[in-house]
Amino acid sequence: MPNIQDSGFEIQALFVCGRIEFLGKHTDYCGGRSLVCPVERGFRLSFCANENQLISLENADSGEKISFGFDENLSISEKHWRKYPQTVAHRIARNFKSKKLKGVDIKFQSDLPQAAGLSSSSAFMIAVFQAISKINGLEAFEEFRANIHNEFEFAEYLGCVENGQSYRSLIGDKGVGTFGGSQDHAAILCGKQGVLSQFSFAPVRLEKEIVLPEKYCFVIASSGVIAEKTGAAMEKYNRVSRLVSEIVANWKGAEKTLAEIVENVGLEGVKKFIADNDFAFPKEELTNRVEQFYVENFEIIPQVSALLENGEVEKIGGLIDISQQNAERFLRNQTPETVYLQRSARNFGAIASSAFGAGFGGSVYALVRKTESESFAGKWKADCLKKFPHLAEKAEVFM
Repeated sequence: MPNIQDSGFEIQALFVCGRIEFLGKHTDYCGGRSLVCPVERGFRLSFCANENQLISLENADSGEKISFGFDENLSISEKHWRKYPQTVAHRIARNFKSKKLKGVDIKFQSDLPQAAGLSSSSAFMIAVFQAISKINGLEAFEEFRANIHNEFEFAEYLGCVENGQSYRSLIGDKGVGTFGGSQDHAAILCGKQGVLSQFSFAPVRLEKEIVLPEKYCFVIASSGVIAEKTGAAMEKYNRVSRLVSEIVANWKGAEKTLAEIVENVGLEGVKKFIADNDFAFPKEELTNRVEQFYVENFEIIPQVSALLENGEVEKIGGLIDISQQNAERFLRNQTPETVYLQRSARNFGAIASSAFGAGFGGSVYALVRKTESESFAGKWKADCLKKFPHLAEKAEVFM
């Protein structure tokens, strides 16, 4: 890989952040809503054009280098970070053919904990896409102009790049093998500092923005339990999504999302539909999935949003506790570490706390008063390591 400092091409830079899912556990691909915000950590890239039409990347943290071409038949790696930029290059080659594509040299580093529920994989894919886009001027391609008209549609398209679905006439493929939505992409691309953004999905829409008072901040505990969306973990993650797809695929009405179905016939109507029909999944599991979505989307998020808008931040903790408990009971995507961290945070005085992200590992947030954040972070981490000493080298707590 050429040294971008000596390439002779103009060097550009960009930063792409991670995100916190404040509320909205597995709601986006259901056509539901979520409350999200960006974090200060993320991916930093320096990049420039090259003369060989290759995408070359150097991981500044490890020194590892990879290189590959734009190829819609590219063989995607399954168990290496290269699968993320390869998936991006593969999709760009597939979707943008009206002009010749230029190669790009990219050097990147990240301070986001990896596979920790902070959307490191989405942030990485967005960063690589944006670097390639800036060098090639993808926004001027006729395919881009015909399908993507604003930042919300761009976020939705990048969600499809990741999950492999088609977006309008931009034909999809495998993606990285997860059946998720575009929550992460909306939070990263459309979120604002100091603001909780309430988005709804399918399509992406900004419902409201709520300024979080400056006296509060988030403390994040990365549990050290890897929430990698590969292998058996990916199958568990995708099963939560497939439960929703199974209901929607068998629904006889015009509704295209679970949110639309619930809005039409109500929670009890969906439960009756499940009871009266045959499915590829156990009916109890399908019913639990609908229950979790209904409570999260139609009860907890609107109530928490209203309290935040009224400045009643200190009253939201109990509602978010229910969201966490429903993830444990109905989604069954929590680990002993994330369950313990959430309870521990509340015991140490957090205003609100929840695990977030896809589940099966990852991180937990605690919303605390800024004046108490440093002492809280120290006590929280010490308590976690006392309970789970084997995580000493992996767990991380930051504000």
